Amino acid sequence: MACSMTGFGRTEKEIGGRRVVIEAKSVNHRYLEVNVKLFTRSYALEETVRQAVKERFGRGYFEVSVMIQANGSSGQTVTVNEPLLDGYLKAAGDVAKRYGVEYPPRFGDLALLKDLFTVTADELPPDDMARQIAEPLGQTLDQLAAVRKAEGDNAICDVKSRFSTIKSHLNFIISESESTVAERFDRLRAKIQKLVGDLALDETRLAQEAAILADRADISEETERAKSHLKQVDALFDSDEPVGRKLEFFLQEISREVNTMGSKSASPGITLRVVEMKSEMEKIREQAQNLE
Repeated sequence: MACSMTGFGRTEKEIGGRRVVIEAKSVNHRYLEVNVKLFTRSYALEETVRQAVKERFGRGYFEVSVMIQANGSSGQTVTVNEPLLDGYLKAAGDVAKRYGVEYPPRFGDLALLKDLFTVTADELPPDDMARQIAEPLGQTLDQLAAVRKAEGDNAICDVKSRFSTIKSHLNFIISESESTVAERFDRLRAKIQKLVGDLALDETRLAQEAAILADRADISEETERAKSHLKQVDALFDSDEPVGRKLEFFLQEISREVNTMGSKSASPGITLRVVEMKSEMEKIREQAQNLE
């Protein structure tokens, strides 16, 4: 199974007279890291959110924000600063006696006084908050997972196409390498024959040189190992496991074999195919780094 590490999810719900908004986003990361932003300071609730992410995902950097707001008067408490009110009333009574100002003051006048009334949201216990956010949190993470899966599917389609191109290049290299050794041997024979003129060639010595030449140019081991790695990649795509890290490992191994093929061969055709394979693998590596 292939999932991108990039995604976003958002859920907004009314629960028990409160507005719950949860957002989650993720980007690529070497490991799994979760950053939780809460509307209140609660380690227990933060850990609940973090565990929910860890149960669903295996890799990526996640940012999850949770906000709970009371709607209207529900879940809110109005408190009066009584010492301040006593002070205001005493001062108002003194002013009324001295200057004939209306007394007592009306409520509307009192409501305009700074810091006299304080409105605070009633906070739920952490267990109650965890229960309230459980459903919207699950829906948000479902959205995030769906986006990651869709992007992962698109990436895998591109990766498979590039691996198909790599296989085509490898088949050409295998075919070309078989004929290249024979051609180089023929060129060696022609050069020696030109040098010795009409003298008879030492076939034994020539055979020895041909064997050395063939050994130096032999890339059969490298091509077989590369074919084996490509088969393992195909099996990886058919499995239900996360593919990102394993894909990076196979790319490293295939790259090692391809580099050796290029260094051993003197064929321009093989050199060109090696360059093309490296280009394709670099593009695959960019995709693999964003796969879980």
